[in-house]
Amino acid sequence: MDENKNFLLEFLFHQNRYPLFITFIVYEEQTEEYITFLKQNNIDFRLNILEEKRTYYDFSGKHQYHPPCFTAKIYDPDSLAQLINETYWLPTQNEFYSISFSDNLRFKAEEVIEWLRKRKRSIPIFKIEAETETSFITVFHDGAGFYLFSNEEKYFPHDQFIANLPKGTFITQINDTLVEGDDMKKNNAY
Repeated sequence: MDENKNFLLEFLFHQNRYPLFITFIVYEEQTEEYITFLKQNNIDFRLNILEEKRTYYDFSGKHQYHPPCFTAKIYDPDSLAQLINETYWLPTQNEFYSISFSDNLRFKAEEVIEWLRKRKRSIPIFKIEAETETSFITVFHDGAGFYLFSNEEKYFPHDQFIANLPKGTFITQINDTLVEGDDMKKNNAY
């Protein structure tokens, strides 16, 4: 996971776009810990408590809580590195984690079927308008990589996307197509 976290940081440093909006969900008992961390490091943030209920069990029984969701506004590379290094373990535990180049995320409570039961879950909704360039990132299952969603011209077609990757990035696959040998040179991959 460290390799994925480090590449994500490298990618974001290379983009050099601020502010960034990093949204992450923590476990209830960590709320104060993250409030303290963000305040001590002078990172602007807002805390939302989501509508859904989560359940956990311990020696004293069943506990339910509404998940705390932080959105931190990052203005510089040092704060970016500090926050991602402190929080990247969350998506490795399959908690929601996103990074956006604009403040365009909200959550909507909806009923879903999970393990053959209806449950209310917080569904992330990114506001995307055709006339406004928007990009955001979500992290893969177990923190093993990330998805970049964008309508920005600088990421299309593939050769422009490749030109916006950090120097030294080695590309082996684009979407479902493997890239080999001479294709790397043809696609201007590093």
